[in-house]
Amino acid sequence: MEAVVAPVDYNLLKPLRALLEERNVTRAAARLHVSQPVMSSHLARLRAHYDDVLLVRRGNQHSLTPLAERLLAALPHVLAETEQFFRLQSRFDPVTSSRTFTIAGVDYAVARVAPTLSVLATREAPNIRFEFPPVDTRLVNRLPDSLRTLDAVILPHGYVVDQPHIDLPLERWVCLVDAASGISESPTADELLTRPWVQNLAAREDMNPARRQLQFRGIEISVAAVTPHFLVIPSLIVGTDRVAVVPEGLASMAVAMFPRLRVVLPPLDLAPVHDAFWWLADREHDAEHIWLRGLLARVAATII
Repeated sequence: MEAVVAPVDYNLLKPLRALLEERNVTRAAARLHVSQPVMSSHLARLRAHYDDVLLVRRGNQHSLTPLAERLLAALPHVLAETEQFFRLQSRFDPVTSSRTFTIAGVDYAVARVAPTLSVLATREAPNIRFEFPPVDTRLVNRLPDSLRTLDAVILPHGYVVDQPHIDLPLERWVCLVDAASGISESPTADELLTRPWVQNLAAREDMNPARRQLQFRGIEISVAAVTPHFLVIPSLIVGTDRVAVVPEGLASMAVAMFPRLRVVLPPLDLAPVHDAFWWLADREHDAEHIWLRGLLARVAATII
């Protein structure tokens, strides 16, 4: 006899996440602004559905069962996809929409596009909201699947393949140094490579594209400081003899912030920064996303 599968109540997804993250019925109820009896009822239904207690009391606290741990890991992705699904519309009016668009990127990439994006969006879609989560190792290692929870991501070519994109203008790599470091205006490779370096941790292989190019040529550097944030790099160079290779736009920002810094051209021929907005091909016919892509194309066209 075929087993009867109980119908799925998608309204339980948010209570499930609250219960597993809070590990407490009272706190979960307060988080979702419902009464404790209502949240207890949700927990009872979830336990029946999964045939698992989910929360196990240990003294005054609760711990998660192995199944609950797996559910908790999957829930952010599932909820993001569900919300994206129910946001789909055949028509989209940016003037009246309160839609939230999520664009991931490293801090400098977001800083590069945000001024024009903010001006255009504020003028044409005043109620639209943008969120800019950071690009991290987990996001990159799960590409392109991780794009399902994003409207777009800003990444160099080579990280995403076989997905639509809008190219940003190329940027050359330059070296950022302190003016008092003794490094000449046109430094030799030995002059730079013998100095301590500041490295930006990229999401893949723990190095940015310029650093990878050096490694491919068999060039190793001595790393004195590491930061996952491009915009922190200048502060790690001021007053030191350190060197960092950064996009030219970031170098201009750095010199404006710290006038004692100086930009020198690397003595090595490095392929330029080739960033792009990337999105999942499944979004191609989404009315809201079509509007967003038009906006991003205009942003890319105005960046110097």
